[in-house]
Amino acid sequence: MVRKARVSLCMIVRDEEHNLRDCLAPVAALFDEIVIVDTGSRDRTREIAREFTPHLHEFAWTENFAAARNESLRHATGDWIFWLDADDRVRPEHVEKLRKLFDEELDGRPRAFLMNTVLVPGDPRDEEWLVTHPRLFHRHPALHWEDRVHEQLRPDVVSLGHERVFTDVQIDHIGYRDKIVAERKARRKLRLLRMDYAVDPDNPCTLLHLGMALVTTRHMREARQHLMRLVGMKMEGWECTRRVYDLLAEIALFEGNPAEAAEFAQCGLRLFPDDENLLLALATAYYSVEDYQQTASMLERIMQIEKKPRMYFGVEGNIRGKMAPRMLGAVRRMQQAYSQGESVLVTMLNEFPGDVGAWFNLGLIYLDQGLGTRLAPVIQRLMELPKGTIEGGLLAALWHLRRGDPAQAEPIIDELIAMSPHLARPRMLRAECLSRRRAPIEAQIQALRDVLRLQPGNLEAKRWMEAAQRIQTMPAEAAQAAWPSTVVAAPGVAVA
Repeated sequence: MVRKARVSLCMIVRDEEHNLRDCLAPVAALFDEIVIVDTGSRDRTREIAREFTPHLHEFAWTENFAAARNESLRHATGDWIFWLDADDRVRPEHVEKLRKLFDEELDGRPRAFLMNTVLVPGDPRDEEWLVTHPRLFHRHPALHWEDRVHEQLRPDVVSLGHERVFTDVQIDHIGYRDKIVAERKARRKLRLLRMDYAVDPDNPCTLLHLGMALVTTRHMREARQHLMRLVGMKMEGWECTRRVYDLLAEIALFEGNPAEAAEFAQCGLRLFPDDENLLLALATAYYSVEDYQQTASMLERIMQIEKKPRMYFGVEGNIRGKMAPRMLGAVRRMQQAYSQGESVLVTMLNEFPGDVGAWFNLGLIYLDQGLGTRLAPVIQRLMELPKGTIEGGLLAALWHLRRGDPAQAEPIIDELIAMSPHLARPRMLRAECLSRRRAPIEAQIQALRDVLRLQPGNLEAKRWMEAAQRIQTMPAEAAQAAWPSTVVAAPGVAVA
């Protein structure tokens, strides 16, 4: 088949010798032209680039990704533009989908083809995130990139008469797998966003991305201010509004205000009734206040939604297939509907056998019922999974605590805290362990403060803290009598 149009691949790079060849090798043959703009590499990036194209151009870095992308666009000569970053990867099955798209779909119609980018996490326990980009678009003299970071194609292609077309082509982005690199990128993005904000404080895209960056770096108060400004703008029909309400609900949950989180989620759902992220935020708000019936209702609704193409703005992926059923299993456990919870989790694990969270919740179901012979293989499975050691250790420690043996649990908990000092769950378990062995109340309060330092919105820790502080003011005899019923956590809630 003779291709109907020429396609230019446009890239901007800097110090990408460890990435560039792996990015280009699977896809280079698809393109009629590859244009690479280097913004100041000090390694072998340019040498590797020349293996794939003679069209290598240098461009002085100006702290502006859009300016660099526009330079690559200026040198391209194809009828269509496709763009990649060096830390993007296209799997073989998606290479073939791209080949077919290029050969069969690129006719004279002006269109922009939307593709999902999967942000691949470094920690197997974390979920993939999705962002939808116009990866392939018909050239137009007015089309250009704007914004220093999270650059946007402007003007909107629809305003130029282009059709937006959703595709099932997927791009994997591996640039966030290394935690140190991801943190460095987050700081850089925040700095560049602040620069854009200083010039144009009313730009909705800048406000949204600034809010997202601030939530990622846990600057919640400032994030709320920018996001609430977006709500006040009342931009009817703006697709990104769904993400604004989702972020506001996340902030409210982090701050320990599930009622406000539910309100934000419901506001978003009035505009986008079947948005799974907003439904999950609402389910999480209900779960936080132990309204398990409403939680289950929201989760079942998510799992029944018909999957349709849509825009994603940096949200968790596979909510229907993984996150909702995993959480539903936990909810059924809290309702003591153990067989239902087990069924949901086992079904999910048949499709995702390496899901640490599902194995952990299944272990809690067996632990609650005292089924040690069924719990043991779950713990063993977790210990074999990448990053499953923490959850396996938590289950082992809980088993000892529930059997009245805090001395066996304590060294496991101490090791878990040493392994992952940033996690709240092991510290919550330490507080329970201290309570069960009647440690001084001051030590328990300090353990709970450690939890709240890491997770300010942990309502259970707050309630437990209030109970402990009340006991601290009681006479010794009254405190002794109150201890077991008011201080010890409800079984398993601390780590559900």
